[in-house]
Amino acid sequence: MARYPRVHCPVCDDVVAGVPTRRIGMLSVHDHKRTARALVLCPGSMAHVPAADALAVQEELPEDPVTAAAVETPTLF
Repeated sequence: MARYPRVHCPVCDDVVAGVPTRRIGMLSVHDHKRTARALVLCPGSMAHVPAADALAVQEELPEDPVTAAAVETPTLF
């Protein structure tokens, strides 16, 4: 059975599972709790962190202001 790669949580510094994302070289911190019986997730859950063995990291592209202004929110009527 395959396992997710392990990464350090940026908030609590625990070693947790890293879920692959669409961005090259980046992993998403899997949902985890600081204490086992807590109902609240760690704030670092779902944060994007670079993979340990990544040769390069794909950064998010900035949004083009012209394209963002031209796109209207869809309405029903």
